[in-house]
Amino acid sequence: MKNSKLNIFIFILSLLLLFAIPAACGGCKLISESETTKETLTEEETNSEESEEESTTQDTNSQENVDSGNGNKIDSTQSQQKYAIVVSGSSDDAQHYEWFLNSTGMAYYLLKNNGYLDENIYYLFGNSEEQDVDYEATIVNFAKVTGELKGKTRETDTIVLFLIGHGTYAGANSYYALNNYNLPDFEMAEMFEDIKRDKLIFVFSPCNSGGFVDNLSGENTVVISSTREDETNRAAFIEPFLTSFDGIGDANSDGNVSFAEAFNYAGENVRNQYIDQSWGELTEHAQLDDNGDKISHEEPVPNGGDGYLALDTYLR
Repeated sequence: MKNSKLNIFIFILSLLLLFAIPAACGGCKLISESETTKETLTEEETNSEESEEESTTQDTNSQENVDSGNGNKIDSTQSQQKYAIVVSGSSDDAQHYEWFLNSTGMAYYLLKNNGYLDENIYYLFGNSEEQDVDYEATIVNFAKVTGELKGKTRETDTIVLFLIGHGTYAGANSYYALNNYNLPDFEMAEMFEDIKRDKLIFVFSPCNSGGFVDNLSGENTVVISSTREDETNRAAFIEPFLTSFDGIGDANSDGNVSFAEAFNYAGENVRNQYIDQSWGELTEHAQLDDNGDKISHEEPVPNGGDGYLALDTYLR
């Protein structure tokens, strides 16, 4: 009897244990192997996506650095400025006044049409009331303009001067006629001596302008004159020089006209004027110096070491 009661007790206890164990585990979630793999893959994909994003960011930064490198070049190119001075001073009579006004006007609009900003063109004339003229062509205003350029230009910039009008020669110097002042070659050289720039181009149309060459000659400098220092002019040099940039002076047919091509075209045009007008022997010879040796040469250039810089120098 005692054994029967014991067996019954053991049976009941076993039943209680059997139902108690699942109840105790009911709060647990068993994760299948497939779910574990799925979650692991999701985590790996997430890490992969983050890695790709990081890689993309790095690539973007790398590309930005490359662009920044090119950008410096582009910015440098975009930041390069072109400046110009167009000037004509004392004209002495009505005929020369009209000639000089026409020539300076041609130069002004040529610059505008070739990308020079209006604020970067300084137009000085004998009469400041003429259209587009900024200042009267006095020594004070000429010095003011060159001084202003010194405060604006940088080593990447180009400066071109069209000096139109009268000139003379005395002793060892050439002079450019401003209003009430004859500007000597050495004084003009001093004005541009320490100016920051890349290329500096002087184009002179007056008589005796060849005497400016030795004073203005220098590195990355093109000096063009319509005559030698001891010559006066009767032919028009500056007009064909300016019109050549419209395309007629494009000797190598590359679609651009260099200062050397313009010089060659204008020099030949002057020769033809002497022939067409029956003026006899040619008594004016345009000069160009661009290698800094203070010695100029006639067209056609390249000639005697001069002309190579001018061949690679353009208005645009």
